[in-house]
Amino acid sequence: MNTANLLHTPEGVRDIYGIEYKRKIEVEEKVHKVFSDRLYRDIQTPTFEYFDVFSSEIGTTSSKDLYKFYDDEGNTLVLRPDFTPSVARCAVNYFMEGDKPVRLTYQGNTFTNTSSLQGKLREVTEMGAELLNDGSVAADAEIISLAVETLKEAGLKDFKICLGNAEYFRGICRQAGISKATELTLRDLFCVKNIYGAEQFLEEQGIPKEDRKLLLSVTDFFGGREVLTEALKAAKDRGAIEAVERLKELSEELVRDDLQEYISFDLGMLSKYNYYTGVIFKAYTYGIGNPIIKGGRYDRLLSYFGKDAPAIGFAIVIDDLMDALKGQDKDYAQNDKKYLTIALAKGRLASKTMEMLEKVGITCDEMKDKDTRKLIFTDEKHGLQFFLAKGPDVPTYVEYGAADIGVVGKDTIVEEDRDVFEVLDLGFGKCRMCVCGPKDKAELLAHREQIRVASKYPKIAKDYFFNRKHQTVDIIKLAGSVELGPIVGLSDVIVDIVETGSTLKENGLDVLEEIMPLSARVIVNPVAMQMESEKIKDLVGKLRSLLKEDGEKGKDRS
Repeated sequence: MNTANLLHTPEGVRDIYGIEYKRKIEVEEKVHKVFSDRLYRDIQTPTFEYFDVFSSEIGTTSSKDLYKFYDDEGNTLVLRPDFTPSVARCAVNYFMEGDKPVRLTYQGNTFTNTSSLQGKLREVTEMGAELLNDGSVAADAEIISLAVETLKEAGLKDFKICLGNAEYFRGICRQAGISKATELTLRDLFCVKNIYGAEQFLEEQGIPKEDRKLLLSVTDFFGGREVLTEALKAAKDRGAIEAVERLKELSEELVRDDLQEYISFDLGMLSKYNYYTGVIFKAYTYGIGNPIIKGGRYDRLLSYFGKDAPAIGFAIVIDDLMDALKGQDKDYAQNDKKYLTIALAKGRLASKTMEMLEKVGITCDEMKDKDTRKLIFTDEKHGLQFFLAKGPDVPTYVEYGAADIGVVGKDTIVEEDRDVFEVLDLGFGKCRMCVCGPKDKAELLAHREQIRVASKYPKIAKDYFFNRKHQTVDIIKLAGSVELGPIVGLSDVIVDIVETGSTLKENGLDVLEEIMPLSARVIVNPVAMQMESEKIKDLVGKLRSLLKEDGEKGKDRS
């Protein structure tokens, strides 16, 4: 091995030293003092555990995201991706003999095998608190209060704790009468606020229009305390009603603790961890694309380890908290005024988007000036900033919070696979992602034979063939005219965008299979969705109303 390779760390992990490490220790000490003062007892769990502690049955991290290895007896072991199941196992073993509340705190590193080149750490430091053997609203309030106090003591000035309830979504699904399989797929779509994808999926499943409307309404219930009243009106299922009532009680407790300024609500907020059973929450702040705190109630988790008892807790990602503190100091020193920042994909999508924005009263004259050298365009009247970027970069800017909102094609969203919310289909830039090739290759597709596929969109091609068609293929990434692939014998077929199909026909190729419809979509940063919920709801609402109005005019003309 080249010794030069030994001088840097593997992707996704890093060395911390000097001033940065000193600051990290200081932050950890502040957090620990808050936990200790609230009488949370320290525990330490192993860095690796049996695979079954984090199994899909328990509802924790996906198997593909785990670092797995084997002991000398052939047992599968994993580096812990999440503390909560470990703490639950430990608590059942040593702390749960009586009925009194148990308060525990922990600190250590977690490990997740995330995708490459996503700019995310695979090893992070987490600190957390768990309150077990107490199923009361007061316990919920204690944990939320602890989360607020911890962030304040760490030095964070501007943040929100967003509250939801996992049982509301489950109850609405029961009310609509959908199957468990449909519920799970819908949950995955709701997790990224992919409303258009959810609507399309429900329509494909044959879900009646009124039930579709009911299910999709869940994603609109975010904001202040008033959304609880709206959510309650929509609920008929007993579990959904009780979920909202629980949040109302919790809200009253938090008001009594004078914490209302830090609290918002989102009934459509769900977690990738299936073990959450009630109140769930996330903490958001400016400059960080991810929640810095995640937590919630997990009243059934301990039963997997032999003790049926309620529990609630949260974890802080210390690395993200440090980034937030660093960014906050910079932002507060340089610029007190916050703009809503919008990234537009260059070219036709940007032009069409500007036309729509002008129809809802937002001026884009500066951006239309082709001779300008400016990179950032500001609309002082509406508190907006804009910039133009290459399509594949837009989801990246949005994920990391450099832009709050982005407008880009659906193909780019799927291919880039960034952590963003997809909230609106703008309806223009319509085309299709297709499998194309000579007509005689259709038989190879029909029989699912092993073939070679060329594409600018290898992720989309891989997902389609491997996960949807269950067909083994060799995928070759090309950056130029992919139509050349089948013509010169590089590939059997291609996966590419088709608008009119004229280029295909001129080169003796046909559309053989359609993968998905494409158009321009509005994407939103998850943190901005909570921190700037009113501004974003207002802008998206105006665009949605414009689309509805244009649609009705189109019907009248026809």
